Amino acid sequence: MQTEFAIVDLFAGPGGLAEGFSSVRKDGTHPFRVVLSVEKEDSAFETLRLRSFVRQFDGCPPADYYRFLNGEIPEPDWSSAFPVEWKRACLETVKLELGSSKGIAEIDIRLRQISNKFGRNVILIGGPPCQAYSLVGRARNKGTQGYEASKDHRHFLYREYIRILQRLMPVAFVMENVKGLLSSSVNGERVFDQVLDDLSSVGGGSYRLIPLTPRSVPELSNGTDPRPTISS
Repeated sequence: MQTEFAIVDLFAGPGGLAEGFSSVRKDGTHPFRVVLSVEKEDSAFETLRLRSFVRQFDGCPPADYYRFLNGEIPEPDWSSAFPVEWKRACLETVKLELGSSKGIAEIDIRLRQISNKFGRNVILIGGPPCQAYSLVGRARNKGTQGYEASKDHRHFLYREYIRILQRLMPVAFVMENVKGLLSSSVNGERVFDQVLDDLSSVGGGSYRLIPLTPRSVPELSNGTDPRPTISS
C-alpha cells in the first residue's frame, strides 16, 4: 500500500507550491494530500480556497468553473451547488495571520490533529513573507521615511515557520525564498545566516539542508555556498 503524505502549506499565497505537490501521480494515485493551507491576504486566499475546491474534481471541474474564468457568468455559489466539496475546501484552507496570538492558537489545534492522523508522514512547505528581503521590497523600504529593518516584523516571520516545523517534525520540508535574501541584513547581520542557524537547530540538527538552485550561483568571498537552502 502506497504511503500518503500530508502537505501543510504556510504563507501559501494562492497556493502554487501545493499545486505542484498535489499534481504528482504515482501508480494512478496521488501520494501527496494537501490537508492545510494558510494565507491571510484576501485575494490570494480566495484563489487558494477555489483551487482547493477545484482539485477535488481530479482534472474535470464543473463546466461553470470555466465559464466563470472566461467571464461569461458571475462566480457561482459553489457552497450550494457542491456543498460537500466546498466544505472540504473551507476546512483545508484557513485565513489567518501566522505569528499572531490568534493564529498560533488556531493553527496549533490543527497541527495536533494532523500529527495524530499522519504521524511524521507530513511535508511542510511554504515561503515566509518576502517583501522585507526582496530587492524590490528593500528599494521601496528605503523610500519610506523612518523605516527601520529591525522593526519590520516580516524579517522575522520565518521563525513562525520554524516553530511549526519544530512542532510537526515532518519527514521533509521546503522553504521557498526570493532573490535578495542572501544579501538582506538587519543591524549588520545577514538574515540568511540566522535562518540557516535556526533551521539547523530544529530537532537537534536532525534535518539535512539541501539547496535547490542552479549550480552556477557564485560563492561568497569566504568560500561558502550562498544558495538558498531547502531541506529534506
